Amino acid sequence: MRSSVAAAVLLSLSFPLLAQQAKPKSSQSLKGFTVPDEPVNLQPPAMTFRDAKYKLSYKVPAGWDTERKDGILSTISKDVRNTTVGMQVRGVSAINYNPYPPTTFSGALFYYSVMPKATAQSCAALANTGHLKAKPDVTMNGLTFKHGQDQHGGMCTESRDEVFTTLAGKACLRFDLVVNTFCQQSSGAMEMNAQQLGDVNTRLANILGSIHIDR
Repeated sequence: MRSSVAAAVLLSLSFPLLAQQAKPKSSQSLKGFTVPDEPVNLQPPAMTFRDAKYKLSYKVPAGWDTERKDGILSTISKDVRNTTVGMQVRGVSAINYNPYPPTTFSGALFYYSVMPKATAQSCAALANTGHLKAKPDVTMNGLTFKHGQDQHGGMCTESRDEVFTTLAGKACLRFDLVVNTFCQQSSGAMEMNAQQLGDVNTRLANILGSIHIDR
């Protein structure tokens, strides 16, 4: 399954956080509410991220900043509760605008990290240990991913993390799809609804669905 759209559909059926975006009626299509508020000229342009060492590539959409080191755009230990010693961040992309300004949305990140020496068992464990709840495996583009899910926050759910791992040779490749939100009680903003959250999750799923590893 090569299409990123098809991958998003597959993922939306695989777990509830990646629900498909409903198509709003034209008379109710309000930017930032029923349809995303997209900047006219998204920058930087869409790109293909490549990691020559692990022969991996994936597509990053326009309007997402990308770095190869942790701590520049964000810090994985602050965004993800389930990191592991020895796990190396090799790429992170973050949306640089808010498609839903009136809501509690505060950011979306796609982390790509590697555990250089791993077995099938230890790689699977990276997706279902600690706070992560094991979910059914997901297969696309010939790759089977172990899948785990974590949600947490104070007064409300402030962070949602979907974790996917796959073994490539002796290295475990891990991908964290993170959505951050404010609490409505403290921010006064409108809480994200299922359609809006589904749209953001589908954007992250499209990146995951574009992963290709040269064999």
